[in-house]
Amino acid sequence: MIRAIGLMLLLLAIGVGSAARAKGGEPRLALVIANGAYSHFDRLGATYGDGEKIAAALSATGVADASGEGAVRVRRDLTEAAMRAEIADFRKRLAAAGNDAFGIVYFSGHGVAAESGGDVIVLGTDAQATQISRGSPLSRAALTRSLMQSGARTVLVVLDMCRNVVPLASAPAPAPAPVGAVEDAVAGSKGLKRVIREDTAAIRPDQGYLVAYSTSAGQIAFDDGIFSKVLAEEIRRPRQNIADALKRVSDRVALKKTGAFQKPTFDYGLQGSAPCFVSCDPASGDRFYDCANCPWMRVLPSGTGAYGSPQGEAARKPDEPVQQSRKIGRSFAIGVYEVTSAEWTACVRDGGCARMTGWEKENPNPLVPATGIGFADATAFVQWLARQSGRMYRLPTDEEWEYAARAGASAAFPWGNAISPADANYDQTARYQGSPTAPYRGYPEAVTGYPPNGFGLYQTQGNVWEWTSGCADSTCQRRIVRGGSFQSVPAELRTANRFAVSATKARDDFGLRVARDLDADEVIAAH
Repeated sequence: MIRAIGLMLLLLAIGVGSAARAKGGEPRLALVIANGAYSHFDRLGATYGDGEKIAAALSATGVADASGEGAVRVRRDLTEAAMRAEIADFRKRLAAAGNDAFGIVYFSGHGVAAESGGDVIVLGTDAQATQISRGSPLSRAALTRSLMQSGARTVLVVLDMCRNVVPLASAPAPAPAPVGAVEDAVAGSKGLKRVIREDTAAIRPDQGYLVAYSTSAGQIAFDDGIFSKVLAEEIRRPRQNIADALKRVSDRVALKKTGAFQKPTFDYGLQGSAPCFVSCDPASGDRFYDCANCPWMRVLPSGTGAYGSPQGEAARKPDEPVQQSRKIGRSFAIGVYEVTSAEWTACVRDGGCARMTGWEKENPNPLVPATGIGFADATAFVQWLARQSGRMYRLPTDEEWEYAARAGASAAFPWGNAISPADANYDQTARYQGSPTAPYRGYPEAVTGYPPNGFGLYQTQGNVWEWTSGCADSTCQRRIVRGGSFQSVPAELRTANRFAVSATKARDDFGLRVARDLDADEVIAAH
């Protein structure tokens, strides 16, 4: 039997609590199971270490053992009966802890899918392939449904496991696998070859869940402990919620210098604040992402904002419209940050994007923006995101970009009419209206750098120029980039400034920020 060793994380948040509640000492319990000594499947040697890493990390953040007493401990080599008993007891403990409880289950070991595309079933050490049934109480669906019925406010289930695809003895001959179905992988690997995406109706944001895999569709991740190591580190990191932590895990693992590429991926259905392991970042509320490879997004309401520059604005250019009110008639989502090198790398590895010679060699930080991008490259990336997520990703229009960057401001910059080196990454040796100067840096910085604007968007001004879908001529041979870059003089960072360039042009300070259309139930009211 060819093994497909996969990791799934399922986050089910029922009325997710606020950051204050998460920090305020709600009951937190964790059940950690590590199975390695299987009788009828390959023995696994690395599971115990993975379990110990996660247990230690959870204990360090104040999570108690499933028994309700002491640090989180690892249950090793449980039979199926013992696993069912532990899970049943854990459910009782969560119910007794009350509606504020936060329950976490981590399982490392073997798992199977009942036929190609079937639900995942976790296996006890005595499990046999010939005895696996579709209605197993240890299936992912049964396990999570049972724990949710405890009444706990939040349940996080982490399944780090082999995923053998096995036929059911009583089942009819399987139909051809649907596009995206999970198939077999390389023996000894730790990752799914392909990933099933659930239908649109099953992944609505108000359902509050997250399903993640240790690698992306069509890719392999070997059992070298990288994922559990990075996950344990991110569990301990303060000022981020669970969604932040998993996104960072995905980005960091993708950029690890190993023999095989590994990009953890997942379907993310939460919008709004998620619970935190250590502490929360107050700036992270109301942002979301649609998949592990998808950028962080924020929904902007429809409304009216300034467009263009007043005739008296210093350094105003002739191609800038005279400032007027411009209405954005429908809510849309836009990237909180510029697209990162880690996100671009995932597209390259998946065959959706061309490889770029960016700044990540000089700075391996996964949050460095992707650069060297032309209009066709930017278009390819948003098309790839649309395939990954099932959502309508695109480039922002010229008007949407200015509306988002201004965040209600009508001044030269989102923060006012003056600029200083503390505001953005630009050529800080140059002045604007007598502004202070600083030594020239000459490189893009992490997309999280510098304070966000009033919409919570980072570095719309400076760092890298951002492609829009706007045309600068009737044939769209020239396109509009916005925002300025690390090479720009400060006047080019003015929100009204428009840079018309050939659609085939690519520079080492050209990047992008993505947008996407909203479904009807995601639209928010105008302000």
